Amino acid sequence: MSKDKMLHFIAGLCITLFFSIVISPVWGVLFGIAGGLAKELIWDKWLKKGTPELLDFLATALGSLLTFALLLVFTRV
Repeated sequence: MSKDKMLHFIAGLCITLFFSIVISPVWGVLFGIAGGLAKELIWDKWLKKGTPELLDFLATALGSLLTFALLLVFTRV
């Protein structure tokens, strides 16, 4: 896994964990995935601040979904 994809994975993990603690795990995973989508579509594509990549979004979503799954297992939400 490249450093860039790892950073996307960690971003998804952190966003989901933060909002899971503050609001709920369901909202956490939704914000994590939405954050990855917004970064690729708005920041990279629309504002032309980067290169939009499907794999970047998928890495963010994977970090978010894995965090959500672990929270479900360990907290029995």
